[in-house]
Order: sequence, then C-alpha cells, then structure tokens
Amino acid sequence: MDRFTVVRCGACAHAPSGFDEDAHGAVAPLPGVDEVLVEGLRAVVQDSAQGVLVTAGCRLGPGVCTVRRPGLMVLVQACDAARTRPESPVATVGPVRSTDDVRAVTRWLQDGGAPDPQALPARLRCAITPETARG
Repeated sequence: MDRFTVVRCGACAHAPSGFDEDAHGAVAPLPGVDEVLVEGLRAVVQDSAQGVLVTAGCRLGPGVCTVRRPGLMVLVQACDAARTRPESPVATVGPVRSTDDVRAVTRWLQDGGAPDPQALPARLRCAITPETARG
C-alpha cells in the first residue's frame, strides 16, 4: 500500500515511551520506543508513493487510554490517489510497547498489509476504533 495516512498519537508520546512487564504483571517504563517508532514510520512514509505521517492529539478519547494496556497508539487509513477520500476503515494499531512492536508495524506498512489489522501480530490488533471510543 503506497497511499495511506499514519496518525501517531501525540498524547501517547508524552507518556512513558515503552513498557516492560515482569512475570507478575508489573509494568515498568522503558526509554526510547517513541523515538524508534517515529523514525521507523518516517522511513516507511518516505519510501511510499503517497504516505503521510501526522502527529495529532488523542483520537480515541480521554477515557480509552485509562482502561487499555499502556503503550503508543497509531491509526492507519488507506486513501485514494488524489488523497481526497479514504479507501478503508481506520485501523487502530497498538499498543506499541517495544522495538519488536515497532518492527512489526513498519514491516506491516512496508509489506502492504495495511489497512488489514489481521496481518498484524495479535498483540498489536487493538479492538478499539475511533468510532467506538467516542461512544
């Protein structure tokens, strides 16, 4: 897929940028995952014919992030060649919590799997959509 918009959640970027869970489920922040995500997304967009990377405020709604697993969120939508109409529903990707997750997301975009979230690893297939998040 060469025509798409990727929206990186700017609100998530201000939260701890990565997470690690121990055997007891305790979550600890890890530095650097947001920076790796931004660089990976930029590279994919630059290699695409008409990809666009946008950083925006939270598109899911303020209550959603308090009930989901912590991590960075990304929205992806395919568009037509003129970039005037969407060609797919929005795919909500995340939570992106590690450099392995970043690699999976960028590979998904590079391989043309987007906007089909089923082509992502299960851990990155968010069940929340922007439409259902708003109620």
